[in-house]
Amino acid sequence: MHQPAAIWSLRLVVFDKDIGLTQNVILSQAADALSAVVERIRTLQALIASSPIQDMYISPTIPGLLSDLCYQAGLASTILFTNSSRGKKESALAFSIRKERLKYVQDLCASQNLQTPILKDRSLRNALTHIDEHLADALTQDANVGWIIDSAIESRTQFSAPLGIRVGYCRSYIRSEDKIVHLDKELPLSALAAECTAVRAVVFGLETSTT
Repeated sequence: MHQPAAIWSLRLVVFDKDIGLTQNVILSQAADALSAVVERIRTLQALIASSPIQDMYISPTIPGLLSDLCYQAGLASTILFTNSSRGKKESALAFSIRKERLKYVQDLCASQNLQTPILKDRSLRNALTHIDEHLADALTQDANVGWIIDSAIESRTQFSAPLGIRVGYCRSYIRSEDKIVHLDKELPLSALAAECTAVRAVVFGLETSTT
């Protein structure tokens, strides 16, 4: 297997020379995604806390925050913890590299007894990363469901849909629960931020503060 002749970047992309440049570059994408998740969570929570309206939060930055937060969480989970069999479009070499990367991450986490149930949740990861497929099924399954999409609200009880219509959620933040609800999945944000921060410390040797 060839390795890159050189790596040029404006940030650190090689942190462990024992695993080869290719793995370093791929894993650095996960490190960035973990950082992005924590930053988006902090920004969202601060935005909600400072809102003059404490019911339906109406900042125009919220939809983009929620969308990117979920995307970055799915990306980090995909790179670090995907343990599925070889995909139809995945080359044998890419599959081999993925297996090596998974073992590398799992061994480091095990060495520190680090549990990552949210980032390892395959069904949650699929709902976030294959959102087109999941939405196609969910939005066409029942005509009596109305959807709150990429929004932030105080609680699930604050909004009453018209009679006969149930409420569904797509990447929507429930402040009273500190969760993003996405279809039939839930993403607890403070717990996710803690996992991302711990993985950054254990796998990449980066700072551990979540404040």
